[in-house]
Amino acid sequence: MSETGLLADRTPFPAPGQEDIVPAAYRWFLDTVPEQERDVGGARLDDAVGRLAVAADTDRCELLVTHNFVIGWFVRHVMAAPWWRWMGLNQFNCALTIIQVRSGEPAALVSFNDIGHLPAGRRGEPPLRLLS
Repeated sequence: MSETGLLADRTPFPAPGQEDIVPAAYRWFLDTVPEQERDVGGARLDDAVGRLAVAADTDRCELLVTHNFVIGWFVRHVMAAPWWRWMGLNQFNCALTIIQVRSGEPAALVSFNDIGHLPAGRRGEPPLRLLS
């Protein structure tokens, strides 16, 4: 296993002048994101997707251990959802998300936020919702 900065905890943040791509109901959240955690335009996370979630010449299995918004960004990409849609894709701690990438096929979301491997008493509270 190797460590990579590609999966560091980041929050996708609209590029200057592009704040309107985020629905008004979610914009308040962006104001709470510390400057050092902002991934402007999602550029660094796009790099991670481009290196870790694309088909290669040889089959491989990657185990990615990362954070809530990074997982949301990968899932948003796989689902070809709008830029802002990573918001609201919140997971339990230690939940499993499986994305299958095969040559010649679009990536597929196999499972999302699976906590079946955790004993009931260890599953914690439901994931945070940005809108309540």
